[in-house]
Amino acid sequence: MEKDLMRENDLQQWLKLARQEVAKGSLPNYIPLLAQADPQAIAIAIQKVNGDHLMAGDTELTFPLMSVIKPFLLLYLLETKGAEQVFQLVDRQATSEPFNAISKGKPKNSMINSGAIALSSLLESCETLQNWLNQRSCTNLTLDLEILASVRSVANRRNLAIADQLKNLGIISNPRKALAVYEEICCLRGNVQDLAKIGTLLVYAQRSSSIPIVLEVMTECGMYESSAEFAQDIGVPSKSSISGALLSIIPDQAAISCYSPALDATGNSVSGLFLIRKIKNYVLGLGREES
Repeated sequence: MEKDLMRENDLQQWLKLARQEVAKGSLPNYIPLLAQADPQAIAIAIQKVNGDHLMAGDTELTFPLMSVIKPFLLLYLLETKGAEQVFQLVDRQATSEPFNAISKGKPKNSMINSGAIALSSLLESCETLQNWLNQRSCTNLTLDLEILASVRSVANRRNLAIADQLKNLGIISNPRKALAVYEEICCLRGNVQDLAKIGTLLVYAQRSSSIPIVLEVMTECGMYESSAEFAQDIGVPSKSSISGALLSIIPDQAAISCYSPALDATGNSVSGLFLIRKIKNYVLGLGREES
C-alpha cells in the first residue's frame, strides 16, 4: 500500500510539472470545438496487463480520440480482413511527409490521413469498429456528434482532395463514404482510462500476428513528422492526436494514455510527451523516471 501511495504521489508531482509545459504549446485552430478545449486539462492512466491500473488528473474528462484511433483501425482490419487485403490499400513505410499530404500513389502508411481514409473504405460503418473495441476492452466509447458536426462545419478541403485522389488512383471506389466513416471513427470519445484499456489490446505481441505489425507502424509513423526522432529518443510504440490524446505501449507490460490538448508545432501534446518521458522507466520497473 505504501508503494502504491508513493507511485500516486509521483504521478501527482509529474502532472504538476507537466502543467508547466502547457505554455509551450497551443490549441489547434482548424476544428472549432478543439480550439475551445481547456489548455490546463490534463490526465494520465497506466493500465497494466495484470489488471493493475493507476490514474491521476482529470480522469473523468472525455475527449475525442481523433488520430489515436488509427492503430485500432489497422488492428481491427488486420484481424478481420487479413494482411493481404489491408496492404493492397496501404503500405507500411515511414514517411517525412505531413500527415495530411495528398498521396501520389498508395499511401505510405495507415497513420497518415490518406492511409486511414483508404482503410476506412473497408469498414461498413463507424459502429463496426466502435462495437468491436467496446466489447474487447470493456469500454464505452461513444460517437461525439457535436465534435463530428464541428469537424464537418469547416470543409476539410485537404481530406476531400485526399479521398478524391485515392479514387483516381483506383484505391477506393466511394470517396465520400470512406471520408464519412473516417471522420466518425476519429470522433469516438472516451476518457484516459478508456484509451488505456483499448491500448492493452496491443500490449501482448504474441496474442496475434497482427499486433507486431501495428506496433511497428506506430513506432515508425505514429508521431507525425517527429516519429523517427521520438522512436530514437523514447523508443516505445506511440500514437498522438490533435485532440491532445497520446497513447504509448510498453510491450508485455502496460498501456499508458495521456490527455492534454496543447500541441507542439508537429501536432503532439507537449505535456503528454513530458509525461511519457517521465513514466517510461517507471512502468518498466527501473525505479526512476526518464531524466
